[in-house]
Amino acid sequence: MSAPRVFGYVRVGSAHKARVERWRGRIADYCQQEGLALELMFADLAVSDTELVRPGWTALLDVLGQTGGQVVVPTEDHLSRDPVLRADLRAQLAAAGAMALVMPARGRSTEPGTTNEHRRS
Repeated sequence: MSAPRVFGYVRVGSAHKARVERWRGRIADYCQQEGLALELMFADLAVSDTELVRPGWTALLDVLGQTGGQVVVPTEDHLSRDPVLRADLRAQLAAAGAMALVMPARGRSTEPGTTNEHRRS
């Protein structure tokens, strides 16, 4: 049985490429630890969490529309801090046949049986 395929998504409000690369590394580490096959990473750099139209997000939705799957995000804030916008972005994922998988906060256990099943949405 092959590992479940997932995609990564990061949104940062600043233009600091190093922050995006750190998040990408954390997503890759998480996927490896959880036995997930990370297919592609998508990022939006210098994009406010209040913006609904995002180049990286749009590209992600295009791919998901063809493949479906799960999207790993470091925190829900990478979608949006605004609950209404976050719900809209989640609806876009669902329409593409996907769902968000929020990584556990650092320091939380990700041992088998204690993964973040409760944080899937």
